[in-house]
Amino acid sequence: MDNLQSFREQVSLKYQLYNGLFLTLPFDEIRTAGILLPMFAEYCKSELDHNRSPVEIVRDFFAEYVATSRALPEGAQMRADVSFEEMAATLFKFMQFVERQVVLFDALEDASYGSVRDLDGAGSLRELFTKVESEGSVGEFRKRLSEFKVRVVLTAHPTQFYPDEVLTIITDMHDVISRNDLKGVNDLLLQMGKTRFKNKERPTPLDEAKSLLYFMEHTFYEAIPQIHQRLVNFAYHPDELAQPEPEALHLSPPISLGFWPGGDRDGNPFVTAELTIQIGRLLRSRILALYLSDLERLRRRLTFEGVIERIETTYSRMRTTLYPYEVVNTESLQDPTYCEDVDDLGYDNADQFLGDLLAIRAEVVGTHQGLFVAQLDLLIYKVQIFGFHFATMDIRQDSRIHGKLVEELISLLSNYAGGSPSDRKYTELDSEERLEVLENLATLFPLSRNIAEELPEGISRETILSLQAALRMQRLIGERGIHRYIISNTRNAANVLEVWLLAQCAGWSNSSLTLDIVPLFETVDDLHHAETVMESLYSLPVYRRHLEARGSVQTIMVGFSDGTKDGGYATANWEIYRAKERLSEVSRRHGIKAIFFDGRGGPPARGGGNTHRFYRSLGSRVESRQIQITVQGQTISSKYGTADQARHNLEQLYSSGIANNLFPKQNYELTAEDVAIIDELSRVSNEAYLALKRHPLLTRYLAVMTPLLYYGHANIGSRPTSRGQSSELKLEDLRAIPFVGAWSQIKQNVPGYYGLGSGIHELVARGKRDELTRLYRKSLFFRTLVENASQSLSKTNFSLTHHMKHDAEFGELWAMIYREARLTIDGILQISGGEDLLQGDRVTRESIALREEMVLPTQVIQQYALAMIRKLGKEGDESQASRVSVLEKMVIKSLAASINASRNAV
Repeated sequence: MDNLQSFREQVSLKYQLYNGLFLTLPFDEIRTAGILLPMFAEYCKSELDHNRSPVEIVRDFFAEYVATSRALPEGAQMRADVSFEEMAATLFKFMQFVERQVVLFDALEDASYGSVRDLDGAGSLRELFTKVESEGSVGEFRKRLSEFKVRVVLTAHPTQFYPDEVLTIITDMHDVISRNDLKGVNDLLLQMGKTRFKNKERPTPLDEAKSLLYFMEHTFYEAIPQIHQRLVNFAYHPDELAQPEPEALHLSPPISLGFWPGGDRDGNPFVTAELTIQIGRLLRSRILALYLSDLERLRRRLTFEGVIERIETTYSRMRTTLYPYEVVNTESLQDPTYCEDVDDLGYDNADQFLGDLLAIRAEVVGTHQGLFVAQLDLLIYKVQIFGFHFATMDIRQDSRIHGKLVEELISLLSNYAGGSPSDRKYTELDSEERLEVLENLATLFPLSRNIAEELPEGISRETILSLQAALRMQRLIGERGIHRYIISNTRNAANVLEVWLLAQCAGWSNSSLTLDIVPLFETVDDLHHAETVMESLYSLPVYRRHLEARGSVQTIMVGFSDGTKDGGYATANWEIYRAKERLSEVSRRHGIKAIFFDGRGGPPARGGGNTHRFYRSLGSRVESRQIQITVQGQTISSKYGTADQARHNLEQLYSSGIANNLFPKQNYELTAEDVAIIDELSRVSNEAYLALKRHPLLTRYLAVMTPLLYYGHANIGSRPTSRGQSSELKLEDLRAIPFVGAWSQIKQNVPGYYGLGSGIHELVARGKRDELTRLYRKSLFFRTLVENASQSLSKTNFSLTHHMKHDAEFGELWAMIYREARLTIDGILQISGGEDLLQGDRVTRESIALREEMVLPTQVIQQYALAMIRKLGKEGDESQASRVSVLEKMVIKSLAASINASRNAV
């Protein structure tokens, strides 16, 4: 059975069956809506095909199907209309149904993941091992295994945020569907029909952390160590599993987790130093609780003389570490009481715990034939991977905050002797002048007083306190727990040295600054200047000494989301690739090992899509000793929500990266001619995108014709929608999530392809179609760029907004976007030789089609509500304020289903 047939049997057909049960749930308040929803969905599709507007569709549906189908008392007159209140109530019920249909479909796809996809096929560890053996490269694989790493960083941008009750239902739904338990499915559908989906309030950063912990505990905690074990077994002891070489037991983790909630302060006023400590403690307590549970299971098996005593002692020490001053029995390990003043009976750090486990292992192998050693090994690997920190927390803040803070510090340090050139403010100086000031300031450290106490309450003081919190958490959970500071909006070398100085203000000494300072380059202009910035830093003696103390390693972050918003899809991807080449070259020239950290979102518009293919295609000119990548929102649940998903996607990511290192000669390297073609494609694409970006009505189009302004009311994240404080909507201040999400909601997906079609069309017109076709076939980088755009275009539906074509204000802009979408589809089909988008991935294509069909009613309702809000606003009738309020709630309600159904919408 091929994958598509399996998908249809395991997902499509079962969805029809279970959805039939769902639509007939025995609840009076939803029975009618459940009967009407399929009719409404079909009506929407049919009428949109005839270019009817959403307002007409909603109005006529209720006139034709609802008003005329009422069960009336005998002799009563038929009403030909439906009140607004009655219609609105039904539309809300429709959206509630669709939200739950999405969950049902997700659960079916997740439960069938292993049968629909070949988990041991292309990109898997099994395929990698087979290739390594056939190439005779096991020795080289061992070497690369100790060097190549993957870090998956879970960010504080949860664009899918279910309450815990719903997450539990989703998890249980996977299980009953996997067992074909029809009664169990029916019971959970009943429960889901009665359960609230929307968060009552906007989640706090602590809520976001707890939401991510759900996935960390349920999938990552098991999946990552299992992959670690398979890699060790293959490389070091495929035939003698009980007695690996000593090196294997001390291998640094090939895969690890990063964590942004609690540390990402960029534009989020709700993240404080106190919260950093609170979340760091939460991560510590959760991982210790998981270790304690594993030890409890090992106590049941390692009952041998000389071992059971060690296990009991280890268990007791871990329990004391987790509950140092426990007075009463704790009923649950999920939220333990915590005190950081652990006495000598507990473990001070993960290395002590690991030492005890290794001693137990030696006894089991040496005296008891290695019985149950594989289970013990898994716990050893877990401790090596997760330590006492679970995930590495990063701190992030905008460079402009640091500049203002340094300016304040200069005025506080009265004994500062250097003075700023021409007595100008620090923020008025150029980069070279700032560097001179910073080096002079550094001579004053260490300070004899806590400078944070002299700063007024506000963001500057919080910035110093956040660094002090990081230092405190390092002492508690170890350096791996929090060791990076990411600088958003990095423009020059001084932006990096500012953090180096601020860390000393917080209490670090220059000689023992256990902090990696990470510049983040986001806009196209920043990417162009990144090489110059790093050249300046590498040439600066004071920073060079810091890097040498950190192993001569420099992590550099690049941001796809803001790059795409700034320069368009094709240009952002190409400029990031070229910047990585230049940054690799300058780092190698200075003897520095560069590590690239990619800030990616879920959809191709934000660097998502089939990311593992990009990493396999990097070639030798880009440093690729590590893959570090952000994941968020529904990308976490769709790629790592179940054991099969987590294992498969982590394997794909790891295998693609290490294969690029192992077999560089087998990768197609872009030639000078290829670079010239993509340069020209990028240039034309960028011009087309900038023409759209400069359109005088673009920001108003986003504000009026999309649900952009309602994202902040959806209670899906703690972060504000915009970085700016102005009430005026400015494109440069918009965060990537609402920007990309707004286009996704109206099914135009502009950031995921716009400009690419113009670029292809221009080059084809110049007779370069054959070169583009050859490049598409030979270069995995270029092919992935095109295929990810195909995914974005597969989720477009211009019939939904066809009514905008005739809008007096926005008709021309809508037509401009529509032309580019058609141009891009045509261009992709020309160079790929396909007849349809995603022709090579039929399962993904069918899944997208079903999901888009599922949420179509919600999108029609959203467009109806937005149009009515505009209409009532123009009429200026204050008596309609209550109706406008209902319509706005309708827009907000409509966001969730579309976001969740797309799985990588934002």
